[in-house]
Amino acid sequence: MRDEELLDAVARVLASDHSASMLQIASGVGTSRATLSRRYATREALIKAVAARSIEVVDGCLAPAGLHPDSADAASFDAALEELVVALLPAAHLYEFTSRDATVLADPAFRAGIERQDRRALAFLALGQRLGRLRVDLPPYWIWYSLWGLLDAAAEGVRDGHLARREIGRLVLTSFLTGARPPGP
Repeated sequence: MRDEELLDAVARVLASDHSASMLQIASGVGTSRATLSRRYATREALIKAVAARSIEVVDGCLAPAGLHPDSADAASFDAALEELVVALLPAAHLYEFTSRDATVLADPAFRAGIERQDRRALAFLALGQRLGRLRVDLPPYWIWYSLWGLLDAAAEGVRDGHLARREIGRLVLTSFLTGARPPGP
């Protein structure tokens, strides 16, 4: 198993049980504790690696948010927003764990990565507001947090067996866009 696959699987286990031991994590990802310990000597090292993976994945997902404000129009913003939401879906399990783990949240490198990502996302959402594609009566932070809340709910719904993985893209996108769009005529 590649490191990326392993860390994604570990994040899924930890999202279900934040206090899982190395043995429980190894069992949950289908490997032995010895194999897991050879790659990550301690649970703390493993958790830091999951946090770093989270930052890396979300950085990649934010590529559509790189629209240039001077050349963006409503259509390009809409396409970039949809691409961003769909790209973030596979990262929901990483967010679900890292957003709740005190060790991760206390890590200055992780916090710096989150703050950098927030600035980028907020600038993108503010652009959508200026273009009239997102509601101006909602703060960009609320729109950004709302999106992550929907992603978190989708990941939990899939994990609990209440939602099909193939359905969550449509559900998240529809819920997000309906709530974030300005009221129609």
